[in-house]
Amino acid sequence: MSQQSQPSTYTQGYSSHTTSTQQSRTAESDAAFLIPHIKKGDHILDIGCGPGTITTGFIKYVSEGSVIGIDISPDVLQKAQAHATSANIPTSGPGSVTFQEGNIFEGLPFPDDTFDIVYCSQVLGHFPPPDLPLEALTEMRRVLKTGGILATREAIDAHFYPKSLDLDRLWLGKSRKAVRKGAPEVDSTSTRLPALLRAVGFDADRGKVKVGAGTRVFAGRETRGWLAWRAEGQLTEGDPFRQSWIEVGITEEEIQETLVAVRKWAGTEDAWFVAVEGEMLAWK
Repeated sequence: MSQQSQPSTYTQGYSSHTTSTQQSRTAESDAAFLIPHIKKGDHILDIGCGPGTITTGFIKYVSEGSVIGIDISPDVLQKAQAHATSANIPTSGPGSVTFQEGNIFEGLPFPDDTFDIVYCSQVLGHFPPPDLPLEALTEMRRVLKTGGILATREAIDAHFYPKSLDLDRLWLGKSRKAVRKGAPEVDSTSTRLPALLRAVGFDADRGKVKVGAGTRVFAGRETRGWLAWRAEGQLTEGDPFRQSWIEVGITEEEIQETLVAVRKWAGTEDAWFVAVEGEMLAWK
């Protein structure tokens, strides 16, 4: 695959508004499907770790092991390291967390069969299908020990209620178009993960792939206000998220229409939002 075809940036960017959602994630909220399988001596690799809140959360489950978070952005890794430092988490020895800059398409800087668990959340859906997700999964499987677990969590679907506010079209539809970089909509990577895991060598027919799903719900006046603040910030001129919309032909008029609907949703009593997540476990 040519270097030019490999993504080197995160489409949505790393502004404080975008990473605010990532910073609310925890091991318990976003990796509950994996936690029962973690052993205290495991070595875990968190791919696309972002600001590190899930990464550091794994430590309470691997007191005799270690966790490494890897991400493509040095800026977000600084946030991750600051978070780990503030929690007084060691950077070496049992129960340690370290962070490294890296690009999975340039090869992970680890030998074959290194980790007991490889975890990634909200990563694969940002790679143009089908070749790049396959390439990424192949590299994750390479560094996984025999008998180890690859765990992935990817958005499958989401809805705003009440639907009459049309935010499924205005916010979700436009956001998905930006992630696809304007390409035609096809079956998303998140919905095809069982087939992709099979394609890279996981034996689904012998029970080595477990397909699951979870939900995340946002409700209440304060939470709606926070999501509206986030949306306003992301669609402010100069934010990479807004730029990703502009680059796929979304107009200023459409952006303003979306923001009006977001504000109305935030002010609507008992309005809520649900995200459905595909949660896959695959044993090597």
